[in-house]
Amino acid sequence: MKILLSNDDGYHAIGIQELINQLEKEHDIYVAAPSKNHSAGSSALSVRKDIKINNIKKNHYIIDGTPSDCVHIALTCLIKDKIDMVVSGINLGANLGDDVIYSGTVAAALEGRHLEMSPIAISLVSHDKLSMSKAAIESSKIIQEIVCKEEIAKKTLLNINIPDFESENLSFEFTRLGKRGIPLPASNIKDDFYKIGAAGPPEDDSEGTDFYCINKNKISITPLTYDLTNIEILKKLKIVFYI
Repeated sequence: MKILLSNDDGYHAIGIQELINQLEKEHDIYVAAPSKNHSAGSSALSVRKDIKINNIKKNHYIIDGTPSDCVHIALTCLIKDKIDMVVSGINLGANLGDDVIYSGTVAAALEGRHLEMSPIAISLVSHDKLSMSKAAIESSKIIQEIVCKEEIAKKTLLNINIPDFESENLSFEFTRLGKRGIPLPASNIKDDFYKIGAAGPPEDDSEGTDFYCINKNKISITPLTYDLTNIEILKKLKIVFYI
């Protein structure tokens, strides 16, 4: 299978490098990743600037742009082969609940939504780089599982969060997004300079959520939809306004 890898931590980040090492054993790997960290960059595209691309070796591109830029340019211009799947990560840190709104990791995967196989975003719920090689092994296993299951392999984005773990083999569960509470306030660092506050603690970490799953030391796999339409409210509006 031909897999395009990207991330938001940058080409040289340990997460994507471990993933490259693991996946290239069984797949044809292409890489298009940012030149620097773009965490929490969401789905921004650099439509008002020229983007510099460094082809450092065959099928490996370091791109001076956002995660979305990287995948967008790779799929529409740089890579002539037919890519089967986009995999983004492994992010150093969680992408749970509301995090997916801001996540550059999820955004990079989202750019692969037009391909045959569903894109995958992978995050390690830890900032311990020593756990990354194990996370790459678990990621490879899950990707193989998904390839064999057509019913979950198309028309969705799979957001995977891997807990910080000791054992070699972790079980996984399919989950829904939980919800974080109000984020911590921004703070005044100096003069006119401010710093964004940390994400809020979980407000909904009930059973069935990604938070709950991670707290049980299991891998969380959440299928995300591309359609942001609130179908339930849409139906009610049509009734209220007699449409």
